[in-house]
Amino acid sequence: MPDRTALYRRWRPQTFAQVVGQQHATRTLRNAIASGQVAHAYLLAGPRGTGKTSIARLIAKAVNCPKAKDGEPCDACPACVSIREGRFLDLIEIDAASNRGIDEMRDLREKVRFAPSEGQYKVYVVDEAHQLTPEAFNALLKTLEEPPAHVIFVLATTESQRIPATIVSRTQRFDIRRIPHREVVRQLEEIATAEGLRAEPAALEAIARHAQGSLRDAESILDQLSAFSDDRSIALRDVDELLGSSDWEEIAALFDAIAADDGAQAVTLVGRLVDEGRDLRLFVRRAIDHVRALVLVRATGKPPETVGEEAGAKLREQAPRFDLPRLARIAKRLVETEQQLRTGEGTPLPLELAVLELTVAPATPPQPAARVAPPQPAGRVAPPSSPPARPAPAPPSRPP
Repeated sequence: MPDRTALYRRWRPQTFAQVVGQQHATRTLRNAIASGQVAHAYLLAGPRGTGKTSIARLIAKAVNCPKAKDGEPCDACPACVSIREGRFLDLIEIDAASNRGIDEMRDLREKVRFAPSEGQYKVYVVDEAHQLTPEAFNALLKTLEEPPAHVIFVLATTESQRIPATIVSRTQRFDIRRIPHREVVRQLEEIATAEGLRAEPAALEAIARHAQGSLRDAESILDQLSAFSDDRSIALRDVDELLGSSDWEEIAALFDAIAADDGAQAVTLVGRLVDEGRDLRLFVRRAIDHVRALVLVRATGKPPETVGEEAGAKLREQAPRFDLPRLARIAKRLVETEQQLRTGEGTPLPLELAVLELTVAPATPPQPAARVAPPQPAGRVAPPSSPPARPAPAPPSRPP
C-alpha cells in the first residue's frame, strides 16, 4: 500500500545536516550541544515553511540522544525513533494559537517542575508564540527566567516583532531565513528522483518561484503536481495549468508597466489577478519585496540570494529604469496600499488607484509667471523699477 503521508512530512529533516539553507543556525546549535552549552530557551523567528519546527524537534532529539556525536542525533536509538514518530513523552508541542491564555501558561508552569519521563530533558516547543496574550507572556516570563535544569523551551514565530522584549532577552535568538532559490531547486530534484518522478528542470524552477523561499510550500506543490499528473511526469505546462503564472512573473510585469508609465497595462494586470481569485495583499507584500530587491541591485549590483537566475536577470534589467527616489516613492505607496487592503471590504480599488498613481510620472512644478507692469496713464512716465546705478568713482591718479 503506498505511503499516503504528505511529501513534506516524509522529507522532514531528521538530522541537523539535512536541514536546508539554515547552516548559520544548525552549526551553532550542533556546537553548543556537543560542548554541553545548551541554552534553557531558544527563539526561532522566520517565515513559514523554512524549518523552524523541524529545528526545534532536532534540538529535542540531540539533547536526548545517548549516541549523539558532535551534537548530531543518531536517528536510530529509541529516543530518536520515538521523537521521529511523535511518541516521545518529553517533547511537548504547544500550539499558541489555540493555547494562548494565562490558564494554559499557569498549567505549564506547574508541569515543568516534574522530571522527564523518558529522556534527559523535557523540551517545550511553543509554535506561533506571538499568538500568546500579554497575560500569558507575563505568566511564562518567570519560568523562562529561572527554569528547572531539565527543561528547554523553544519558541517559534513568524512575527518576531510581536514577542515582548522581556521574553526575547531571556532566549537565544536565531533568525531563520528564506531558503535560497537554488537550494530549493536542488532539494526538489533530490525528492523527485527518490520518489520516482520525472520532472522537467523548468518545472522545478517554476515551483521554486511559486514557493518564494518556503521549502515546505515547494514540497507541497510538488506533491500536488505528482497527483495532477497521470504518468508521474511533471512538465512546465502542468505547473502553469495548475497554479497559473507565479506572483514573481506578475510582479515583474507590473514593474515593467510602472517603468513605462503604462497605467492601462497595470490596471489590466490587477483585473486579471482579481479574476483569478489571487490574494491581493500577498501580491502587494511581494511587490514590496521586489522594490527591496531593485534597491539592492542598484546599491550593490547583485540581486538577493533567494531569487533564481531568471529573476536575477530581470532585476538587473529593471533596476536602471528606476532611480532611488522613485523606488522609495513606490515602496511607500505600496505599504499604504497593503494597509488599505487589510482594512477594506475586499475591493481591488486601493491597488488600482496605487498603480495608476505609480504609472504617472511626477509633473514638473509650474514656473512662476513673469510679472508684467500695469499700464500707465497717458502723459505719465513710469518710474524706474530701481534707481539707476551710479558710475563708480575713478581711481586717483598717481603723481609722476
